[in-house]
Amino acid sequence: MSEIDTKYAALGGASGFLGAPEGPEKSTPDKVGRFRHYKHGSIYWHPLTGAHEVHGLIRAKWAKLGWEKSFLGYPKTDETDSSGGAKGRFNLFQGGAITWKSGADEAFETHGAIRSKFGQMGFEAGFLGYPTTDETKTPDKVGRFNHFEGGSIYWKPTISAHEVHGLIRGLWQSQGWEKGELGYPISDELPAFKGSKHRFNDFENGVAYWKHGSKKAVPLSKFVLFDASRTAAEMVASISEAILPEIKKDDRIYIKSGPKLTGVTDYAWNGARVRNRLYKIHVGGGIDVSALPDPTFTIDFLIGVDFNREKKQIWTYLDSAKFHAHVPFPTSIGLDASEITGKIKKALDPLVGKPQGMTTISENKAHILSVKVMKNGDLNTYLVPLADA
Repeated sequence: MSEIDTKYAALGGASGFLGAPEGPEKSTPDKVGRFRHYKHGSIYWHPLTGAHEVHGLIRAKWAKLGWEKSFLGYPKTDETDSSGGAKGRFNLFQGGAITWKSGADEAFETHGAIRSKFGQMGFEAGFLGYPTTDETKTPDKVGRFNHFEGGSIYWKPTISAHEVHGLIRGLWQSQGWEKGELGYPISDELPAFKGSKHRFNDFENGVAYWKHGSKKAVPLSKFVLFDASRTAAEMVASISEAILPEIKKDDRIYIKSGPKLTGVTDYAWNGARVRNRLYKIHVGGGIDVSALPDPTFTIDFLIGVDFNREKKQIWTYLDSAKFHAHVPFPTSIGLDASEITGKIKKALDPLVGKPQGMTTISENKAHILSVKVMKNGDLNTYLVPLADA
């Protein structure tokens, strides 16, 4: 007997829910496993997962997605009772799961980072409930999402997956989801501060805030007092004050151009949290060597911004820098470009990751929600409205 035969017998054989075989056991189209179809379902076998049955609307969804040749791969479990409060069923597969809620006319799949986030929220037993869509490409063609009974989870490559629900989700939906002004969520819904009933979601381009008891959520405006928010020009000036003196400690070094803001990076997911956009700063300079053509250099900095919510502090830091030097003839005799970039790198290395230009918000009731580098280079800081603190 094959493992499929053994599984079939364990499920009651022809008198079980699968019913009679509809044909012989066969090799799967991917040439890796085996399967056999029955009147009311199928059993699939893979050398790494063993033999498992799949039937009903879960089987129908799996078939629609491409059986074992789909991203889900082979079943890893039989159909099993779900943990949700309402009765439901699921099968786990190599690449995800298909879940069905009792009474629904369709089952839905979840996989990847969205399923991982779904798991963190308690799967269907959590407040999100059962999925109401498969994972789907977003209208902007960049990200992915699943809708659930109690909210949604959105994923973008640079920010991973985050949930949004309730009135904050309603606000975001009214603005056009990810194509609206706020962009994608970069946090789950969170309390505004420890012990607070007010809630917020951080988004790429702003913050959505809900005051406990209110009938709607609102987008917050940036906080402008205490130098908490700054223009791009002010940020470049602040960066210049922090970094250029370190380069010019050698009095032969001079700055020819910059610092110039050339753009900002996208957000970046580091596996634990979303890292802020980074400033791209370009500087050009030279080294005075009398009576000979001066060597020149360029530096392209990546400058970050971070904050400590508890201490109400905001600061910049040097993330990294790339160097290029040119030594013209005849200056090049006895002088190598790597020596120049080495000296500059040695001066800057102690600054990597070190807080610079720290600002402390002195308002006692202030609670920082987010500090974000905007696409135009402005630095926007968002606080809990002082009346709600």
